[in-house]
Amino acid sequence: MSGNRSFWFRLLVLSPLAFVLLFNSCSCERPPRVDHIEVDINLIPFYEDLFSINPDSFHLELDRLKKTYGKYLEAYSLGVIGAGHPDDSDYVENMRFFLNYEPNQEVLDTVRHVFHDKDALKRELTKAFQYYLYYFPDEPVPDIYLHISGFNQNMVVDSTWLSISVEQYLGADCIFYEWLSVPMYLRRTKVTEKVVPDVMKAIAMSRYLYNDSIDDLANQMIYNGKLLWFVKHMVPDIPDTLLFDFSKEQMAWVKRFEKDMWAVVVEQKHLFSTDRMTLQRYIGKSPFTFFFGQDSPGRTGHYIGYRIIQSFMRRNPDVTLQELMEMDNGHEIFAAARYRP
Repeated sequence: MSGNRSFWFRLLVLSPLAFVLLFNSCSCERPPRVDHIEVDINLIPFYEDLFSINPDSFHLELDRLKKTYGKYLEAYSLGVIGAGHPDDSDYVENMRFFLNYEPNQEVLDTVRHVFHDKDALKRELTKAFQYYLYYFPDEPVPDIYLHISGFNQNMVVDSTWLSISVEQYLGADCIFYEWLSVPMYLRRTKVTEKVVPDVMKAIAMSRYLYNDSIDDLANQMIYNGKLLWFVKHMVPDIPDTLLFDFSKEQMAWVKRFEKDMWAVVVEQKHLFSTDRMTLQRYIGKSPFTFFFGQDSPGRTGHYIGYRIIQSFMRRNPDVTLQELMEMDNGHEIFAAARYRP
């Protein structure tokens, strides 16, 4: 970055009124009424059933687990915890080890404390899926499982179910994340308030795949912007800080310097770059965005992508959310958005 642009990234003192305006600028239109839409969420606390089994008696419960959970048990065992297929000869022994593993018992105790009110979680999921059916009336509502994964992936998605790794949402101050050396900038995503937004984002990602035939920065920014736009419509009251995974100070920063960030993207000719390192520095998880300095948050490309989608939808009000999600050419969206921060 040239020296004459160093002033771009100095944070300015904002008045209280400016702060109010700043934090409301990413809001969507008034959300629709959805109370009349009937949704029956099947919330299944699989981890409670699994960890209620005495490890030494697991072989006696295996047939029941197979009948109760079927393909889900296979997916969980194979893809989530790596215990093998339930029909494998060493599966019972692997599961005994998993259930006996002392750290898993510590995690279980914390999960039971944090997720003690599953009715509240079910109400939040129900509201999000009411919005989902409002915009996508022909889509099925998946069964929602809760599992313990050993701190593996947050979400597992299949055609008829979705499963949540509950130990990934135990609170930013949870000691487990310190023991696992999770960076501080990632810990803010490990809160219960992220469960429902992450569920909806996982559904969007599974239904609307990224078109990697046009794998440049513009396409990646716009795809991630679409995902965030989708989440905002499923959880309309989500704070911007939670939507973008920014602190309040970082949220203020990107809104204050949006025009300047865009100038850097254009002047550096990064918009249509396919260089993996360049893309990672805008899109990937990181404490800050390399090109914008250490005061910036990471993944500012997601924020810019969201703002491009916002511009596109304002200029094309007849495009429905479903039509937007089905558009997989980010260059076409970018051209029609005429984004000018």
